[in-house]
Amino acid sequence: MTTTETYDAVVVGASFAGLAAAGQLDGAGRVLLADREPVGVGETSACGTLLAVLERLDAGDALEQVHPTVVINVAGRRVAFDTTYPFCTFDFRTLCEILAGRLGGVEVAVAPFKGIEHDGTLVLGDRRVKAEVVIDASGWRRVVAGALGAAPADRGHLSTGVETRHHQGGCPLEFWFRPPERPDGVFWAFPAGDHVRKGSASYAGKAKGLREDLARFEHVEDFPARAVHGGWFPARLGEPVAERAFVVGDAAGQCLPLTGEGIRPALVFGQAAGREARAVLEGDRSLEEALARYRATVVRSRLAYRVLERFQDWSVRLPVPVVAPVVRGCAWAPISRRLQATYWSVADPDTLEVSPGKRPTTSLHSGCCETGAAVAHRKAPALGDAAHAG
Repeated sequence: MTTTETYDAVVVGASFAGLAAAGQLDGAGRVLLADREPVGVGETSACGTLLAVLERLDAGDALEQVHPTVVINVAGRRVAFDTTYPFCTFDFRTLCEILAGRLGGVEVAVAPFKGIEHDGTLVLGDRRVKAEVVIDASGWRRVVAGALGAAPADRGHLSTGVETRHHQGGCPLEFWFRPPERPDGVFWAFPAGDHVRKGSASYAGKAKGLREDLARFEHVEDFPARAVHGGWFPARLGEPVAERAFVVGDAAGQCLPLTGEGIRPALVFGQAAGREARAVLEGDRSLEEALARYRATVVRSRLAYRVLERFQDWSVRLPVPVVAPVVRGCAWAPISRRLQATYWSVADPDTLEVSPGKRPTTSLHSGCCETGAAVAHRKAPALGDAAHAG
């Protein structure tokens, strides 16, 4: 019989939500971070977020490009939003490795979640593990919460998208809202220094035809094998607690509706859950108190999530010519600034820490379309190879 291992805390899922939670638990006890894949593998996101997120995490090495302007193309019109809070693109693997590299006291294991036994023991690969604190950061499938009896993800509120890369440049983050090729969703182009990430998403969760629609939008017949990746993302805030477990990131439906931004909420709420869990391990509060406090933190953003969800539903149901004037009105500077301030506060980057109790000591430049360290790092090996060949 397999021996049961005992930990103080177990985090299931090692993408951004899990890494954020584990980072707050580092040094507080015996902590296990488990995922079915190695850290930094399995990218599904377009990897765009507020520049402040990388700055607050002191993760400038992951920066690819700064974007002070966001453009929305709708009904044949190009509507530009000057950002109060600049956006950026970043390298997925680099950011994951930065966060994982700070987990000196956390055991990281490749061990897929396989279930929970009647006594609460987690089955992770060929291991059996028990822990006082459990955090579900397993993504939209929310496998831990589901094993604890929580309802599965509502397929009626799941969006889906695919993305590919092109070796070309650009400046603004750009969206095409409900184009003829994809009337239930969007296309996007996210410049990332030495390439552009282009994708297609369906708000209605219609995965069939996404790849083909993206190919038509890009004026190509098809994409090479493995040139496209994608995934599902929630569009409704879910329950952040399942019995005695914290639920974070996409597992709790914390991806923002309409914009599809899930990385910032995953990091912000992941750290919030980790802080409460740490207080339990350090004896400052009971698990029940910590779960209630974490739930209250998430619930404070529920109204904003509902507004975004309603706007997503409304904007897809109404004719595009009706939606277009509203989008143009939102770009008017006084309204735009107010909307952006609200959008910032839904998952406030100012709550992020480099490590428990530690704030960043450096700032990132937000110059127009400035490229970052991740691009320079990618170019350096190529330059070295060219010099060696010469």
